[in-house]
Amino acid sequence: MNRIRAARQALGWTQDELAMAAGVSPRTIHAVEQGRACRQTTKRLILNALSVAWEHRDDYFVSARRVRRVANQAQVPRAFGA
Repeated sequence: MNRIRAARQALGWTQDELAMAAGVSPRTIHAVEQGRACRQTTKRLILNALSVAWEHRDDYFVSARRVRRVANQAQVPRAFGA
């Protein structure tokens, strides 16, 4: 089970109540509980509302996807006129 959902339910809160306590939309809470990524600011707001220390954020939120870097443009050969 999602740790955010578990912490919310342990407090006896609905998604709407957590959203109000955190100052975010209920839609945001739903998305986070579905495992979608969110901004660092949103994570802080939710964790503060749940009284969870920031240091435990990796236990509660999915990790950000790593993005591969594109090779330097100077190294990539291009067709003339492209």
